[in-house]
Amino acid sequence: MTERKLTRRTMMAATGVGAVGAAALAGVPGASASAARRGHGLADAVVAAFRRHRVVAIGEVHGQQEHHDALQTLLLDPRLPEVVDDIVVEFGNALYQPTMDRFTDGAAVEDPDLRLVWRNTTQSPVATLDAPMYEQFFRTVRAANWALPENERMRVLLGDPPIDWARVTTKEDVRAFDDRDGHMASVLKREVLDKGRRALVCYGSRHVMHAPPGAEGGGGIPLIEQQTGQRAYVILSGGHPRLASHPRRAVIPAQGTWLETADSSEFHYLPGDCGIAFGAIADALLYLGPRNEQTQSLWNPALYLDPAYWAELRRRKAITGAPVDLRRQYRHQHSVVWPTPPPGEC
Repeated sequence: MTERKLTRRTMMAATGVGAVGAAALAGVPGASASAARRGHGLADAVVAAFRRHRVVAIGEVHGQQEHHDALQTLLLDPRLPEVVDDIVVEFGNALYQPTMDRFTDGAAVEDPDLRLVWRNTTQSPVATLDAPMYEQFFRTVRAANWALPENERMRVLLGDPPIDWARVTTKEDVRAFDDRDGHMASVLKREVLDKGRRALVCYGSRHVMHAPPGAEGGGGIPLIEQQTGQRAYVILSGGHPRLASHPRRAVIPAQGTWLETADSSEFHYLPGDCGIAFGAIADALLYLGPRNEQTQSLWNPALYLDPAYWAELRRRKAITGAPVDLRRQYRHQHSVVWPTPPPGEC
């Protein structure tokens, strides 16, 4: 680890991710005001944040294509493996960690085995995660690792609890895996922090946002912060009319900008709460563009013509009592237009 940390410092100096860039992104006094207002690219923001933090968390917008487009550019940035050891994701069942380790290391993994990673999470059958962007995420990490020495490859840690659907027969069996945030925190502590490693976390915004001052509990990131004293750097995705002049995928720090005191409920495609300042729950905002220009990544309805897969989804629905019309949700073609309603009034 000592040798690799030296490599990271050398890399950051060589690529120019230095005092001004890191200061602007981390909210350090003395940062360029104009840089703070305009923001930085996602890769620049993440690399700079790792100068001061061992955990950097990005709030994933489930199913949003533009969000995963931004993640793709981040994963392929050649600087990322220099600052990241592990990538912890919500959209993968920890039961299949050995499968994912083989896959991202470049070994041959049959497609039916790989699909179990995202199809068999605790969120099935409400969310099958068959949208192509999730599979593409894993394949992109594999591609980024391809030319790297074994000790420099990024490991994907599957953060969803290790439910084994083959053994599930009752609703109580499913409830045994309800503590998803606790599981995520345990993975971060055991596999990352206790080993002196650094992690990029890609989870839904509710799981990664800081707990507001005076609040306890919350998602997985607040839990790990409370348990270890390690403060994560949190980037949430959102839109706002005041951001219309900003370029897409700009990351704007909260500290020292209007975002610090903005009501978090005012943002599009961000699960904020009335009366809670954005700066209380996040360190920076990833702007993906206007709300009415967002799209969603959709699964191929033909996937659900597989009799065995369809029967299993129906079995899971019967067990969980999930309020989902499987046929309408999965076997019908939907529009790619992002269905997010405008923010509510406080």
